[in-house]
Formats: sequence, C-alpha cells, structure tokens
Amino acid sequence: MWVGALLDAGVPMAPLAAAVRSLALPGVAIRASKVQRAGLAGTHFVVDVGRFDPSVAFTPLAAPSPLVVTPTPPHLHRRLADIERIVQRADLPLAVKADCLQVYRAIGEVEAAAHGCSLAEVHFHEVGAEDTIVDVVCACLGTHLLGVERIYCNGLAVGSGTVKAEHGILPVPAPATAALLKGIPVRVGNLRGERTTPTGAALLRELVDHFDTPLTFTAEAIGYGAGTRDDADVPNLLRLTIGTAAAATSAMELVELQCQLDTATGEQIGWLLEELLGRGATDAFASAITMKKGRPGVLLTVLADDARVAALETFLLEESSTLGVRRHRVQRSVLERWTETRTTSLGAVVFKVARLPSGNITARPEDDEVRRLCREQGLGRAEVLRRLLG
Repeated sequence: MWVGALLDAGVPMAPLAAAVRSLALPGVAIRASKVQRAGLAGTHFVVDVGRFDPSVAFTPLAAPSPLVVTPTPPHLHRRLADIERIVQRADLPLAVKADCLQVYRAIGEVEAAAHGCSLAEVHFHEVGAEDTIVDVVCACLGTHLLGVERIYCNGLAVGSGTVKAEHGILPVPAPATAALLKGIPVRVGNLRGERTTPTGAALLRELVDHFDTPLTFTAEAIGYGAGTRDDADVPNLLRLTIGTAAAATSAMELVELQCQLDTATGEQIGWLLEELLGRGATDAFASAITMKKGRPGVLLTVLADDARVAALETFLLEESSTLGVRRHRVQRSVLERWTETRTTSLGAVVFKVARLPSGNITARPEDDEVRRLCREQGLGRAEVLRRLLG
C-alpha cells in the first residue's frame, strides 16, 4: 500500500523496476494497476514471484474488476545476514540501502526479543519472503525519490481481532507490530482485522519523522495505495499527501497553558517567567486578578508549541504553587519578521524588522541594543530612541 500510494502520487515505476532487477531474485517482477476499494480508486502494487510476465508494468483503470487472490508460494526462512546480502548487491543509493537494512534490523530486534534468541539467529518468515523484500526496497527507494524533507503520519490504525501467521493465530496488533510501535500514537478497536503489519510498522518507525503532529501545509500531490482486501464498510486505502509546510508568517496553532497563583511572591513570579521562556515557551506573562474570597492573585499564561507543552506543564506543577494547569489550543497570525544591522549616528545597531499586511516595513531597535547604547553613550533612553528613529 505504501508503494502503491507513492506510484499514485507520481513516483515513476521505471526506477523501482530497475532496482528490483538488481536484487537478482529469480522469477520476481512487479506490476501496478488501478483498482477500486469500497468505490474509491487507488493504485494496487503487486510483487509476483515466478508467475507473471515482467513485460507488463502498469495497467490503467478501466472498470472495477473482481478481486482475485492467488496462493502465496512457499519461501525461504531467511536470516538477517541473507537479507543484508540481497540488499547490498542491489543497485541502490547508499541512503536507501541503509534505510532498508534498518527496517529489517528493527524487525529482527523485536523478533529476537520475542523468541529469546540473538539477532543473528532470527528467522524471518513472512517478512523474509521475496515479495516483502521487494516491498521494503521499493518503499524506501520510492520515498527517497520523493526528495521530501520530513514525513508526518497521523491517525495510525492497527486494527483489532486476530491474524493467522507462521506461528499460528496471533492477536492484532501482532506482537512484532506492537513492539515496533512502542512510543508511537496508535488507534485500536475501531477497525476489524490487521490494519498495520510488522513490515508497515517498521517502515513507519524508520522513515517517519513526526506522529500525530498538527501541521499546516499546502497539498501538491495526493496518492492512494490500495490493499488486497476490499472491505465494503471502509476503503482499504493508504493516502499519501505531498505538500509544502506553511511558512512561519502564516496563521499557526499554539497551546496556551494557564494557572492562577495566590501564594506566590513577586520574586517567584519573576523567576517562573524567566524559566518558562528559557525552557522554550513562545511567550509567558503574568496578569493581576482577583480570586475567590477577594484575594489578589496572578494569572500566569504560557504559549508554547506541542513539542514543549508537556515539559512546561510539568515545570508549572512542580515549581509554582498551583494545583492545576488549564490547557487549550489557540491560533495566532504572525507577521514576516527578521533582524538586520543598520548603520546609525550611534554606530551599528540591530533592528527588529517586520512586514505589515499592507506590504509596508516597520522597524525598531532591539531593546538590548537600546540599553547598550544608553550605557556606552551616557544618554537617556528617550534620547537614544530619538536619534535612532528620528
């Protein structure tokens, strides 16, 4: 499904086919065709082992065709060293080889832990078959050919129920899948059957940069990769969207943390604000409020991105006198801004510059620069600003 989505989004088949030939696996060929899953179209990528004419590469969508499942041929139970030899002899970029081997190493490590053996002793059953080796190679190469900087994955579903594997009936997610997805947000129970395989989990772990991360972007290409199963209730498709992340000058989301303090001293409030900013808060400020029973207090407000929210919230609970922290999402619009050094009558000074929605430019000297000039020139603040802005 990963490779099908890549092809559907515009990755060419030719370099994938060339890479598969360089693996030197007898009787192996690849093909792709447009199919429908629950009424939606996508690209179905297939690896044929010893039973398909390799001269046929891609079949355009004509009309929905019945799903035909052919028996899977028997395959060797390869070890990691066997797979490494196959990948190393292939004509692939070094980065792609490294990704492929890391995917298999990740699978091997969880299998070794599950079976109580060394990594070198692990037998790769389904994931060691020729078709899975080709899947991994084509997924890594196709992703490399995209030339993207970052990969995001949201809404990862693992499925529910059981699945039949080499070792018998296993719960979903399979033990290897569950181990590979440690630390990654997943959704369980909402779909029947296996929705993420060990191979898919390993590809996600090794190739994806961010999981369940809010992102604003402009889509440029969209691809749908079709699975073999055709469920009537939900399209068995993997969607891949290629786009450009929004620039820092556009509207963006932050998380706002707030807590009320009625026992903190002024010194503690000042220290908290300084520490919050030093720990990565986008902004932090205190407002005077009147709390219950007429007590004067302080409302502490912190703005932060998702990556820093947990740490900042823990800091507030540990170091302030609050008993709880409120949290909600806020949106903001940010002007395009930058710093530049300008020549003035008082010498070189760093200015903060911003572009207004009208296109006009506004600039003010950095506060630290004003303070420096006051000390160096023996001038008052108002005089320094007059000379710099006059």
